[in-house]
Amino acid sequence: MKKPISLTRPFITMAMVGALVACGGTDDDSLTVDADSSTDSGADSGDTGNSGTDSTAGSCDNPATTLPAIFLEFNASPNVTAVLSSDGCTVTVEANGKPNHTSSYWDSGNESGLYVAPEDADLFNQQRSPGDIEDYVNLFQLTVPVNPELADSSSATPLGAIGIATSGAPIFNDSEGNGDVSLGVIQGFDRNGAHTGPQTYHYHLEPKAITYDDDSLVGIMSDGFFIYGRRCYSSADYPTDLDGSNGHVGITQFTDPSNEEGEYHYHVSTEQYLNGDYYLIFPGDFQGTPNGVN
Repeated sequence: MKKPISLTRPFITMAMVGALVACGGTDDDSLTVDADSSTDSGADSGDTGNSGTDSTAGSCDNPATTLPAIFLEFNASPNVTAVLSSDGCTVTVEANGKPNHTSSYWDSGNESGLYVAPEDADLFNQQRSPGDIEDYVNLFQLTVPVNPELADSSSATPLGAIGIATSGAPIFNDSEGNGDVSLGVIQGFDRNGAHTGPQTYHYHLEPKAITYDDDSLVGIMSDGFFIYGRRCYSSADYPTDLDGSNGHVGITQFTDPSNEEGEYHYHVSTEQYLNGDYYLIFPGDFQGTPNGVN
């Protein structure tokens, strides 16, 4: 039986009450324009469009009358627009795929004003993915229910975009083509755990311009659930009750005060990756029903 998770009102499930004590984080949800550092990579062979099933599974028993406040974090970026449907049941997020922060993948001519040189230019250039952010013209669109539901079973993430970050760039999983994100690939990433390819700039790792070891809102996954940084809002600590998708029920900085249980959401992985300062952004499966990021 599916379990509705409301973004606009509390839900009552006894199994969820205990989750609150295991979640915490500092109230630092600001979107900062941050300096970029390098590491080294290859291009993805993943598809940039329509990742997942074409569905907007969720409860509309309690439609929203105004855009939920959390989506204003997306609208704060000039590269993202979130719009509530006329019936109040869904929100459509559109993004142009270009981040609102610095990167070594902006053209070095710096017309954008957001280019920063990599820390180790020789290493970065050896593994750099082809193309600059300016080279690509994209429109990523994701429609999600206002009240997403946990599915009866989890589903694997596909290659390509599986979510949209508050910055305007898409989120990818932990695969690089048909393999894992390797150290050689990471050495071509910018400071935000991102690179270009096949036709867009995208994140594989914790995007440090958005979140760095904190509780900031990172973005929304294609099943309608939000993803936050490594820490929880309510206790300023790392969550200890995460499921296999790095998700759990808990209070966030966007939880309605009347909702004492909180809501289901994901976190950036808290496990160190490849013995470096690397944390995969979403290595797990969807716990909801994914809609395609088109």
